[in-house]
Amino acid sequence: MADVKTYIPGDTQVSFAGYELTGCADGTFITVEREEDSFTKHVGSDGEVSRTLNPNQSGTVTLTLKQTSDSNRVLHGLLATDEGDGSGVDVLMVKDNLTNRAMATEAWISKPPNMELGKEASNREWVFQCAKIVFTPPAE
Repeated sequence: MADVKTYIPGDTQVSFAGYELTGCADGTFITVEREEDSFTKHVGSDGEVSRTLNPNQSGTVTLTLKQTSDSNRVLHGLLATDEGDGSGVDVLMVKDNLTNRAMATEAWISKPPNMELGKEASNREWVFQCAKIVFTPPAE
């Protein structure tokens, strides 16, 4: 019989430059994606199939925070410093309670999020560019 696993969204950890980022928005609050496929398939005229490993492991991490999250202030400060002196390349880590992990040792904030103001609080979407994203699957 298989063990039942339980995903707990509130136990997801996201950190950048040593800061734990909190105040995630409702719904999908983090997306981690590579820019390109890991392999390219080649099929010859005789049907023989081969594949080529793509060395590009760069990608994008998108984090959606509530407008009221204190982490917005932290990220704005880190971005302002980076825009001033170029020191904003740092470690970005995403981990859920099931031990799924994505890590980039060289990540940076692309730009400040769009500002939307209205009658109700909205979300702030932070996009990080990553030189290389390494995925670690859960332990067996």
